[in-house]
Amino acid sequence: MLKKWAVGGVALGALLVATGAQAVDADAIDKRLRALEAEIAKLRKEAKEAKAQAAAASTKATNVANAAAKGPAVDPHAPPPVFVDVRRGLYVESEDKNFAFKVGGRLFVDGGGTAGSPGNSWQSNVGFGQARLEVEGRMKPWFYKMQYDFANTTVQLWNTNLPNANTEFLWRRNYVTDRNFLWGGWRDAYVGLQDPRLSAPWLAEPVYFKIGSQYESFSLEALASSKYRDTIERPLAVDAIAPFRHLGIAAGMIGKDNWTAHFGLYSLSFQDLNMRPVNTSSGNPGIQFVPTYPGWGSDKPVAWYQPWGGGAYWEATGRVTWAPLLDDHRLVHVGVAGSYHQPNSSTAYTDDRNAAPGNRLGSEANVLGSNFLGTPDLSCGRFAQDPYLASGTWTTYNAAGNCINNIEKLDVEAAASYNNFFVQGEWLLANYNRNPGAAAAFAQAQLGVNSNGSLKGPDTGLYLSPANSRYIASGGYVQGEWWITGEEKSQSYDMKDKNGVTFGQLKIKDPFSKGGWGAWGLVGRWSVLNLNNGPYQGGSLYNTLLSTALAGPPGAPTTPTAQQAYVTQNAIINSGIYGGYQQNVTAGVNWYPDNGVAFQFNATHVLSLKSPLNWNNQASYESGSHPTFLELRAKVYF
Repeated sequence: MLKKWAVGGVALGALLVATGAQAVDADAIDKRLRALEAEIAKLRKEAKEAKAQAAAASTKATNVANAAAKGPAVDPHAPPPVFVDVRRGLYVESEDKNFAFKVGGRLFVDGGGTAGSPGNSWQSNVGFGQARLEVEGRMKPWFYKMQYDFANTTVQLWNTNLPNANTEFLWRRNYVTDRNFLWGGWRDAYVGLQDPRLSAPWLAEPVYFKIGSQYESFSLEALASSKYRDTIERPLAVDAIAPFRHLGIAAGMIGKDNWTAHFGLYSLSFQDLNMRPVNTSSGNPGIQFVPTYPGWGSDKPVAWYQPWGGGAYWEATGRVTWAPLLDDHRLVHVGVAGSYHQPNSSTAYTDDRNAAPGNRLGSEANVLGSNFLGTPDLSCGRFAQDPYLASGTWTTYNAAGNCINNIEKLDVEAAASYNNFFVQGEWLLANYNRNPGAAAAFAQAQLGVNSNGSLKGPDTGLYLSPANSRYIASGGYVQGEWWITGEEKSQSYDMKDKNGVTFGQLKIKDPFSKGGWGAWGLVGRWSVLNLNNGPYQGGSLYNTLLSTALAGPPGAPTTPTAQQAYVTQNAIINSGIYGGYQQNVTAGVNWYPDNGVAFQFNATHVLSLKSPLNWNNQASYESGSHPTFLELRAKVYF
């Protein structure tokens, strides 16, 4: 009997111990289950990739078999067979993957309209956003890409924010140039090297180098291809501040722990306003009735000075990124980029994107042609100097302007994805270090000199040349997306893009061509750009100027009241740099029925607008306007 009680006690004790152990180990079991789920997801991904590789191998084997069956006897010294795929344009790859060649392209058809008053934009318009052909490939260890855009090549356009050097009153007029920028022309055109010998244990891939026309690695949204971007246009601040493509040399690295680094040195761009330093040639006759530069010949009807071209600008740019969390369902991305710009002898005639920020903006609806912002030429442009100035304090080379010493740019970026939700944001800043002495020279050139050689004062006329030693342009955006059909942006995160980290083609769960309805998503964005530096803003600037307009039409003042009006207006006009301020909100719908085809709709409403003060004396006054731009894009790419 005692033995039975002992056995029972032992059993009961074992049961209690087991129960306590189960309670203690519950968290450990949960952790193990989560680890197993992650391992299963990894194995499924590997199985999916293995199936894709097997399918590709089967296709290659079929190509080889067909070639063997239909062709003559195979030469043992002949090159290996190739794999041909027309699902991504025309893609040809050798069996050993050392050689590849692709022909691709894109066509974007845009249309839109303005709800309410259009301001200075079209009430409605249609056009081609892009029409590009491209060739890219590799010949290990080399790779290359060439891309040309045939859409919207522009000629003989008014650049309304900039002074025109072809007229007598040059600082009151506008440029007319033979420019080809923004849309038409060469885009990517580079050759690169990625050799296995340039690897290291902490790198996921060998270091690579590129030389030619390429993106500067700056800003997540600037690098986002328009093929895959989920808003039709980029935010205002990105368009105004990011450097985009330039000719240069760059190096990139991809780390094993989801980090990347990209650095480069660059100069001129195919997208510059003009790739010539001056809009003249040695063939200009320079006679009185020809409205061109007199040149440097003996027949000069006026004392005219301008630079002999001078040095082109250059800039150095770098970007580093890190994704501390990255899997098929989750992503956290952070990055920072910086750029240093040395203008040398460039002006807004050649490099308007830096010397006159905001001048090209389309209010996030480019097809409608609206532009509410833009500074004057912060380099002070090119201007005629009076002989008294040229032979005295200021030399003839002051005609190049040189009012910008250098520009420093900064970009901070972040993005996060959780299942079918995605959010992204950036803040950008451009710090202009300026030369107040050169700005004063430009101001005096506008005022001129008296017949006795003395300098005219600010009570004799108007001028526009703020002598700020520093100017800051800044802005940013926040963008959110919800993919109704369940697509996940983390799956299209691309660290291998040679321009730097970006997002590629969305992984469509249920393609239209296979009986589904494709990928449907909603997108929303808030963006802001501030190009104003000064005590006056928008309506207060113009109202203050209007209240002091006592001198009547421009001309030599004849009364003390008129003289004081000029002094007051000059003080207000040059109290700061006023490129304007704009704040937008955008809502949109995206439909990607299949890879290579997409339809997008955006509605952009102007929340706040403050008009600039620049050379454009024919611009409409839009401060306080709140137009809504509607834009639709149909795109095909391969």
